[in-house]
Amino acid sequence: MKTLIDLAALFIGVVLAFIIQHAMPPMDGMHGAHILLVPLVFFYSAMVLPFPAMLVAALYTGFLSDLMYLHVVGGKVEIPIGFSILYFMSTGCVANGFQPAMKEGNVLPFVLMSALGTSLYLFIQFAVITWQRGDFIWENAIAWRILAPGVMAALIAPLFYWTLSHMDRLLPDGSRKARTIKR
Repeated sequence: MKTLIDLAALFIGVVLAFIIQHAMPPMDGMHGAHILLVPLVFFYSAMVLPFPAMLVAALYTGFLSDLMYLHVVGGKVEIPIGFSILYFMSTGCVANGFQPAMKEGNVLPFVLMSALGTSLYLFIQFAVITWQRGDFIWENAIAWRILAPGVMAALIAPLFYWTLSHMDRLLPDGSRKARTIKR
């Protein structure tokens, strides 16, 4: 029952994360980079859910991401459907390995996975688009748009972790305790 409640919360959280991140304007001082919240939500769930539920979360998050970022230029799909599903499944397997650290209240793996996972996701998208177009163009603005969301994810992750760990106590399962942050 706990896993089903957590999956339902993830499903709602991912949709809310998409809505919020698309409503937020780009960061002017960072060459138009956007804050991405969906990888943050996914990596948290990947670190607290059991492995089979994490795979369901990766499938759901990846599928919605593929639909949201479907990129068609000149009748050609540049980022294929299924790309995000594979990405979230593979990084989710790594993140799921940090589950014991999360149970102990160690926030550092979550912060690192959120930062690295967000920037890696954007870099791989850039690489796929570059490969599809056959042209490699690198500018400072591209570096900002890949790295700045990862830095923002690292800054948001502790607050996100703290908020969710305290909200966890409000759910019907009375055996849950707040996950404390180890320093």
